[in-house]
Amino acid sequence: MELIYKIPVLLVLGFIVFSLGQGMYYLAKDDGDVDKTRVVKALTVRIVLSLTLFLLLIFGYFIGVLQPTGM
Repeated sequence: MELIYKIPVLLVLGFIVFSLGQGMYYLAKDDGDVDKTRVVKALTVRIVLSLTLFLLLIFGYFIGVLQPTGM
């Protein structure tokens, strides 16, 4: 995989992990005084980022950057 394609994939993966941690923090530690929908918003962002990653990988396959290994 080319470096120009690896960087966006790794960035999206990093944002997914960050959003998951943020949702976990809001679920465990937050009292809900500020905004009661922070957990839902954090997990919605994670789902959107996961779909973006999936579409990015499909796009990479169709343009020929990603090749199946046949494992």
